[in-house]
Amino acid sequence: MKKVLEYRNCFVCGKESKIGLKVNFEITETGARASYTSGEEFEGFKGVVHGGILCALLDEIMWKSINGQTGSITMTAKMEVRFKKPALMGIPMVIEGTVLNRKRNFFEAKGVISDSEGDVIAEATGLFKELDAENSARLAESLE
Repeated sequence: MKKVLEYRNCFVCGKESKIGLKVNFEITETGARASYTSGEEFEGFKGVVHGGILCALLDEIMWKSINGQTGSITMTAKMEVRFKKPALMGIPMVIEGTVLNRKRNFFEAKGVISDSEGDVIAEATGLFKELDAENSARLAESLE
């Protein structure tokens, strides 16, 4: 299995982030996968996970999918999110991502968050720009 790259202070995956989610990701044959259960610290409305947290999870799963499948270091250029139903506090969520295609130095990816019943909570497509060699090397130094 490929190693999942992460930055130690990343809000989503960083194990040393004081306020982060600390999500564990794995690279799959087609992208990446993770699970996450939110606590009240990331509540939007009472009993509901804040939409910004869902966006962060979707952004990260798409990045992990691209990096895990291609090794490329990218930055998000554009992301479109569709919320399907509320994500409830304390309910495990499954986050999955796949790489859809590549055009020159851009990758398109898809991320989906589902509940424990398999119902889609939110989904996103994103466009990620591959960094030039100098910037890619500089950022890669901070990844483990």
